[in-house]
Amino acid sequence: MSLSVADRKKIANVWVQAGKPYRFHIMVQVGGAPLPNVLELAGYCSKIGVDSLLTLPELYFKPQSVAELVGYVKLVANAAPNLPVLYYHIPSFTKVEIHMPSFVREATLSIPNFKGIKFTSNDLSECAQVLRALKTGQEVFLGSDTLLAPAALLGIKSSIGTTFNLFPRLAQDILTAVENEDIKQARALQERLSVAIEAFTIEGTWVPVMKAGMEIVSGLKMGPPALPQMPISEEAKKRLASIRTLKMTV
Repeated sequence: MSLSVADRKKIANVWVQAGKPYRFHIMVQVGGAPLPNVLELAGYCSKIGVDSLLTLPELYFKPQSVAELVGYVKLVANAAPNLPVLYYHIPSFTKVEIHMPSFVREATLSIPNFKGIKFTSNDLSECAQVLRALKTGQEVFLGSDTLLAPAALLGIKSSIGTTFNLFPRLAQDILTAVENEDIKQARALQERLSVAIEAFTIEGTWVPVMKAGMEIVSGLKMGPPALPQMPISEEAKKRLASIRTLKMTV
């Protein structure tokens, strides 16, 4: 959301080109901008080989009801009718706190290419209701990495998480433990992941600390966060590198 439309198009292009040989499913988040820009991005993605779209709500003139939110997502979906479209529910950032099960039911009725939701909220009761409201071919992706284990116990087993860039095996092991009904192991692994995340967030805000962590794990230069966010200090990076869970990943 901090980038220009031109830069967002470039990033989408690079991901399509790099991911297709590996049969990656490329989902692009097009929201967080003025509606004309969102629609332009959606239309562009529909032509370059993107596999699906994710969209935030309008962030200034925020939707106040299920009907208003459905109407907004429908505009985005109509701009890319050949692509599955999902809604990005992250009320801690958007402050759009509309009842998601009701939204999913209405969106399913009104939007032919509506295919689900990324649910980044700690309200697992509501997320479980979303899961029950979904139809065949739709999906809910959990966005709260600290809730992988309890969500999986509720049947929510698809996730989109930033920390998977750092701890992919740990996240998979949590889900495997739940599948194996090893609740004690699932709880221990979830605690390990949650403690690591808490150690990260002490050092700064989410995007700058995740960029620093990814650089430590991968050795790739991730660059600074886009303005107005600022990179964390070198001292903070050293403290991140000393985190036991991160060192085990490396």
